[in-house]
Parts: sequence; C-alpha cells; structure tokens
Amino acid sequence: MKMMLAARYLGADRLEAEEIPLPVIGDEEALIQVDACGFCGSDISIIAGTHPRARAPLTVGHELCGRIVQMKSSSGSLRPGDRVTTYPLISCGDCHACTHGNPHVCRQLQLFGFDADGGMAEFVKLPVSSLMRLPEEMPGTIGALIEPLAVAVHGVSRTSLEDVQVAAVMGGGPIGLLTALVARSRGVPHVVISDILPSRLELARSLGLRAVSAGADLKNLVMELSHGDGADVLFECAGSASSAREMTSLVRSRGVIVNLGVFKKPVEIDMQAINFKEIEVLGSRVYERKDFQIAIDLAMQLPLEKIVTHSFSLRDVATAFSQFKRGKDCKVLILPGEHES
Repeated sequence: MKMMLAARYLGADRLEAEEIPLPVIGDEEALIQVDACGFCGSDISIIAGTHPRARAPLTVGHELCGRIVQMKSSSGSLRPGDRVTTYPLISCGDCHACTHGNPHVCRQLQLFGFDADGGMAEFVKLPVSSLMRLPEEMPGTIGALIEPLAVAVHGVSRTSLEDVQVAAVMGGGPIGLLTALVARSRGVPHVVISDILPSRLELARSLGLRAVSAGADLKNLVMELSHGDGADVLFECAGSASSAREMTSLVRSRGVIVNLGVFKKPVEIDMQAINFKEIEVLGSRVYERKDFQIAIDLAMQLPLEKIVTHSFSLRDVATAFSQFKRGKDCKVLILPGEHES
C-alpha cells in the first residue's frame, strides 16, 4: 500500500505529521499533489477539540493549491498537470439557501478540512467539481492564499463602494489585510486598518496601507478623513467584543458595517446607534464560487507575498501550528516536502 505524510488532528491539542495511505480516487474525483496549504483561524478550534463538527482522526487544511496528478472525470475542462485550488464548501443542495442560489450559507454547510479530510498533506483527494484552475505562473505560496482572498472579495462585494471615500477595517490579521487590499484595489480613496499588535500594523504599512492602533487612534483618523462624519463603510474583521462595541461609533449616518470576523459568542452592540443613525449591518460568510474566480484574477496584482510570514515542511507541522497560534504572525504555510524558512 502506498503511503503519504499528512497533518492529522488526532484529538484535543494533538496535531501530528502521520503516515497514512495514499487516497484512492473514484469517479469524478482527482488526486492533487499539494504545493502549499495554509493555517486558518478555524484550525485553532479544530485542534483544540472544541469545533462542533470536526472529528479525529482528520487531515486538516482547506487553504491549498497543487497540481492534478490523477483524475477520473467526464469533464473536459481540467486534466492531469493543471495547477488548481479547491472551492472547499460542501452544501446539502436541499435547504432554502441552496435552492435559492446561496449554497455558501447552506443550513448544513460543511468544508473539506473540517468535515472531511483536507489538504495539509502530500496529496489530497477532491471532487473534480470543487477544483478551480490557477495560472501556471502563480507561485504555490500565492495559490494557497486564494481561499482567504476570496473571503475578502466576498466581504467587500457585500456592499456598494460607489461614492465611498473612507473605509475602515478593524483587525489586521490575514482577512483584515486582504480586505483592505481588495477595498483599495476597488478604488476607495482612503482605506484605514487598525489592530492592537504593532507587528501587524508594521506589516500593513509595508503593504502600503494606512494603519493605526485600535481605539482612539483609529477613531481620530477616521473622523479626520471624513470631516467628522465617520466612515462610509466599516469592515469588522477582528471578531472581538471590543470592536463590536466600538464599530457603530466609527460609521456615519446611513453608513454600512460588514461583519467578516467570526465571533465565538454573542457580543454587545449599540443598537441605539444603529437605530438613530440608520446604520446598515451586513453579514458576510465565506464566499461564492464567483468570488474565488475574482480572487484568482486579482491575486497577482496584489502584494500577497508579504502576507506569508513563515513556511514550514509538513514534518514540522506541530512547530508550524505553535508559531501560528501565537497570533503575532500573519500567514503560516505548510509546503509539503520542504524545510522550515
């Protein structure tokens, strides 16, 4: 039996590089040799054993890119040798969201890397229908960022940017940085991003973004740029109680708040401000397939290489996860077969 190395969640606080059998593909499936796979914040809850759906043993990872090495499919659009990423959502097809064109908010939404083996491995088996072709010239480290970039594309697309002069982004992690870059690429004149960590602010500035500390510094700058009115649109990417309390004070009357951050529990929000200022609050969950294609087309135009702060070999996955968990870095990638950098 052929074996391969994979990053396996084996129980609470146990993530190990383990030899497992090479997947055997069936009809309409493909075997992908993985070039790169990134950690996501959701992986923290999976490996802590607190995610409500993930069950050990499980190969983690849903932010990946690689190359098709084998496939069984009647589709003529892809073939072995193509470089691809995966649209990792698994929708039921039967609920109201699915039958009304919104399978990304399926009532029973599942994902590869959560509910089925993911791609932090030397090889991964995936449905051909989930694969999206990448440009041959796109580096693997950029290909592994398509999934989080699609999150940002979807979040920014949740509201019109027509006549938007000032956009504020709360949270300077990967999703916040990508959201700010996407908003800037859409022509917003003033994009401001905030965080509490100096290292994240420094990274944001290296990307050419205007970055300030969360709290008073953010509010002062937003009010200065908007002549006291507040931001036209605010993207909440921190998922923290403090940002939820503060966000309504940063938005102008009839402004828009888009929530991309994932809150782990209910938080306090100033509903009176939403009422009095007629603020529109929009949720944003993952992405639609069209967002993936937009992300693929946009990726090479953005300085994404700076967002990858560390990369590790698959055998060093436990060390890589410890580095990622500290929360001081941006994107930590696993490059199967390569050494730590």
